[in-house]
Amino acid sequence: MMLPRSVRRFLCLCLVTGPCALFGNAESAPVQIRKFIDQHCASCHDDVELKGNLDLSSLAKQPVDPDTLQTWIQVHDRAKSGEMPPQEAARPVTSHLDAFLKLVAEQIMETERQLVADTGRSIKRRLNRYEYENSIRDLLSIPYLQIKDSLPEDSTAHGYNKLGEALDVSHVQLARYLRTAESALREAVIPQVAKPARIQQRYYSWNQPAFTKGNGPPVRKTYPVVGLELRNDLNSRHDAKTGKWIRPLPGEHSDPDRREEEAVVMLMSTYEHVEIQFDEFRAPVSGRYRLRFSGYTVWMAPDFSNVTKGRRTEPITIYSDTPPRTLRRLGAFDFGPEPSVHELDVWLKAGETIRPDASRLVRSRPPHFQNPFLEADGMPGVAFQWMEVAGPLFESWPPPGHQLLFGETENTLDEQGRVVVESRQPARDADRLLGNFLQQAYRRPVSPADRERFLALILDSLAKGHRFMDSMIAGYTAVLISPGYLYHQAYRGPLDGHALAERLAYFLWNSPPDEELLRLAANADILNPAIQSQQVERLLDDPKSRRFVNAFLDYWLDLRHMAASGPDTELYPEYQLDDALVESLPAETQLYFLELIKGNLGVRHVVDSDFIIINERLATLYDIGGVFGAHFRPVELREESPRGGLMTQASILKVTANGTSSSPVTRGAWIMERILGDPIPPPPPAVQAIESDIRGAKTIREQLALHRSQDSCNICHVKIDPAGFALENFDVMGGWRDRYRTTNKGEGERAPGVGHNGLINRYRIGRPIDASSELPDGRSFKDIRELKQLLLSNEQQLARNLVEQLAIYATGASIRFSDRQHIEDIIRNSRPKTYGVRTLIHELVKSDLFLNK
Repeated sequence: MMLPRSVRRFLCLCLVTGPCALFGNAESAPVQIRKFIDQHCASCHDDVELKGNLDLSSLAKQPVDPDTLQTWIQVHDRAKSGEMPPQEAARPVTSHLDAFLKLVAEQIMETERQLVADTGRSIKRRLNRYEYENSIRDLLSIPYLQIKDSLPEDSTAHGYNKLGEALDVSHVQLARYLRTAESALREAVIPQVAKPARIQQRYYSWNQPAFTKGNGPPVRKTYPVVGLELRNDLNSRHDAKTGKWIRPLPGEHSDPDRREEEAVVMLMSTYEHVEIQFDEFRAPVSGRYRLRFSGYTVWMAPDFSNVTKGRRTEPITIYSDTPPRTLRRLGAFDFGPEPSVHELDVWLKAGETIRPDASRLVRSRPPHFQNPFLEADGMPGVAFQWMEVAGPLFESWPPPGHQLLFGETENTLDEQGRVVVESRQPARDADRLLGNFLQQAYRRPVSPADRERFLALILDSLAKGHRFMDSMIAGYTAVLISPGYLYHQAYRGPLDGHALAERLAYFLWNSPPDEELLRLAANADILNPAIQSQQVERLLDDPKSRRFVNAFLDYWLDLRHMAASGPDTELYPEYQLDDALVESLPAETQLYFLELIKGNLGVRHVVDSDFIIINERLATLYDIGGVFGAHFRPVELREESPRGGLMTQASILKVTANGTSSSPVTRGAWIMERILGDPIPPPPPAVQAIESDIRGAKTIREQLALHRSQDSCNICHVKIDPAGFALENFDVMGGWRDRYRTTNKGEGERAPGVGHNGLINRYRIGRPIDASSELPDGRSFKDIRELKQLLLSNEQQLARNLVEQLAIYATGASIRFSDRQHIEDIIRNSRPKTYGVRTLIHELVKSDLFLNK
C-alpha cells in the first residue's frame, strides 16, 4: 500500500533533521519518539496545522496499537528501504535513522507479541472448498467425487483461501455444506445388494451410432474403413428423393473375418456436429474401470476418395461424458500410423459413457470454413477401431465407503428396488457405527460429549419412525458439518501432536492426515524434529502432493482464473476451440513446480531455467521443434530461448491478459507481487483503467507514457511498467509475437492463414513491439531475457517471497512484522542448498512459524 503523501513528508522532515539527543536510554521509547516528533515534525503535523490531514503530535502520544500498526510498519519499511526521503532530498544521519527505526520496530514487535499471545498467529478457520472435497473423498474412498463447485466460492485474504478472516460461515454456506455432505454420503451407499458382475467387452466403432452421425461438408463426416480400404458405401449420405440423411450402421455389414481391421475415420476433432462416443457403453455403477483403445492414424486424399497410411502420430484425449456434454478428462495417449492399443485405469460415475477426441485436428465452425491441415495431397485423420472395457473392479463388496457407514448390517431392497440398510438392534448398531465413523472422520480424539450429541440425533430420528439408513445418514451429515470436522483444530501456543499432523497434511496434501500421521500424533512422535523431516519427505513423495501443488498454484499464481476469459475470436483464431491447449496450460506449470520440489531445484528456477516441461501442443505454441505427442516431458532450451521459469509459461501469460489484449500494468503488477513479493496498491478510485487500442492507432506504451505524466500515477507505474513491458512479446495465450495485432478495421496488413476453427484469419499485423525498459534503480534491459538476468541478481528476494507465500498457505496466517526474523532464518538455513524449493519447505516446517498456532 502506498503511504499517504503526508506521511512521506513527515519522514522527509524527520529523517533529514540534524543531530539531536532524543534517543537516550534513560527515557521510554514512546517518550523518545514523542520528543522527536514534537521537536521536528509537530510544527506542521499537529492538531492545529494538520498538514496532509495528519496529526502526528496526537498519534505519538498514543501507544502503537492494532489500529495504527500497519501505518507504522509502512513508515518503518519505506524509511529503511531508502524510498523516503526521496532521492532529491538530503539523506539523514545514519545513526539517527537507525535509532528511529529501532524504536519504531521495538514498538511494533511489542504490539504484535501481545496480539499473538491473545490469539496465536492464525485465527480459527474452517476447511476451504478444496480441503473439504479432498477430506470427503478420502473419508468415503470416492476419489472421483466432485463437490467443490457445489459449495460457495471461498473468499481470500493475503492472496489465499486459507485464512480465517476470509473463511466465514453464514447460514447460506451451512445450508450448502449440509446438502453437499448428505449427497456425498448417499453417493457412498451401494446401488445394489449383490456385487456387480465384472464385464470385459469390446465395443467396436462400427457398432456405435454416434460414430455415424457426421453429415454436411466432407471434413465433418465420418468414414468407415477396413484397414486402409475406404467403405463409402457405408457412409452417411443424403437422399435426394426424401431430402433426408441416410445413416447406415456399418456394424450391420461387418465381416467376421476382418472384424479387427474395421475402424471409423475422423478428420476433425470431436465437436459439434460430430460428437463421437462409444455410446453402446454406459458405466453400470460408479467404480474403477480399465479401458483399452485401439486405432491408428491415416492420410485422407483431398477429394476424400481414398485413405493411405498416416504420416505422424496424433494425440488422443479420452473424456467421460454425462449427457448433455458434462465432460471429465480421463487421460491421453498417441495413435501412430500402425495400429496400437493403449490402456487407461479410470474411475467412472454411473451412467457415464466414453468420448474420444483427436484433439490436434480442426474444429470447424460455419459458415465458410477450411481445414488448416489440408495439404496439396490430402489431410491427416484418425481411425478409431474399438474400446474394450473391464470392470467395475471392486476389491471388496460393499466397497470401503459403504462399509464405513454401515459395517456388516443387512442390505436389502425397498419396494422401489433401492438399497436400504436395516438393523435388528438399531440403537446398539447406531452407537457402534457412529463411534467408528467419528474416529475416522475427526482428526483428533473424539470426546464423549461429541459422540453423545450425534447419537442423540440419530436415536431421535429413529424414534420418529425414520429408517435406520436415513437416520444414520442424518447423524453422519451432522458430523460432516460440525465444528469438530469443518474446522481446523489448533489452539494458542505450540501445536500438539494432532494439530501438527493436521497442519502438515493440509499443507503438503491439502487433505486430512492418514493413518500413519494420526498414529504418530497419538503417541506424540510427530513432535520429534527427525520424525517431522521424515514425514515431510514421505508426504512430498506421495501422489497426493499433487493436490498441494495444484491448490497452491491456483492461488499463488492465479491459475484458478484460467477460464476467466477466452482468446478473442477475431484476433486469435489459432487458439479457438482448442481444448488441448487449454488443458495443457495449467499442467505445464503444475508439473514444472513438482519438478522443482522433486529435484530440490534452486529458487532461481522461478525466474529462469534451461529446461521446460511440455507436450506437443505447447511445443507448437512455443515454436519448439522435435516434440510430438500428448505426454509431457522435460525439454532442454536453446540458450537464446525466451522461455524458462514461470513468467514466460503460457498459463501465467494467459491469466495476466484478458483474451483481447495484454497489459504491461497487469503483468508488471503480477511480477512485483507474485515473484518479487512487492505488492502494489490499487489505483485511486478516480483513476480509470487503460484500455488497449485494438485498432492499432496507439500502442500501449504510448498510452502509458501519457498516463505516467501525472505524478500521482508515475509513483507506482515506474515500478510496475518495466517488468510488464518485458512481457509484451507474448500474446494473450503465451505465443511469441514481434508485432501487435489489430482488428479487421484497424491498421496494418491482413494476416494470411486459417484458424483452428477453420475460419480464414481476419486480423491485421499492427505496430512493432518494444519490450525494453528501465528498472527504478536505473538498470536497463532490452527484452525478457535481460530482465530475467537482472531479477536473478537478488536470489534472496526470490527466496523470501516464496517462503512467505508458502508460510501463508501452510499456516493460514499473514506474515507479521515479528515473523520476519523467522523468514530470514529459513532463508539463511536454505542458502547452502541454493534455496532449493524442497529445502525451503523443510526449513519452513522446522520453524516456529509452522510449529505454533
